[in-house]
Amino acid sequence: MADKKFFGAAQDLRIMLTDAINLAKPPLEIVLELAKAVGELSGEDSYCETTREQILSVYGLVFKDKFILSDELAEVRARLEKISAAYENPSFTEEERIRIGYALERHKKEIERLEQAIATAR
Repeated sequence: MADKKFFGAAQDLRIMLTDAINLAKPPLEIVLELAKAVGELSGEDSYCETTREQILSVYGLVFKDKFILSDELAEVRARLEKISAAYENPSFTEEERIRIGYALERHKKEIERLEQAIATAR
């Protein structure tokens, strides 16, 4: 017989999964939501991010899944926004600004790469 101490958490996961299916969410989005919940339950905050990176590697970069590529594109754009704000901060030294500028360019190139991958994705 199952351990009753996990019944509440298991019930929450069942409800989350059923709701996601009924809302016709993409399967990989459901997996990420479950990974987040499992990470929170286990106290492993990095579990969701690790799972996300693995999904990106396989389903995004190899299988060209639009959902995963779009999710990664949103992440890169969010980082670019933060880096752009940091670049405008006058408290950085010239050397730091050069490094931040390099990061800006790399993120812009990554956005272009992801946009091209999404355009050809299934």
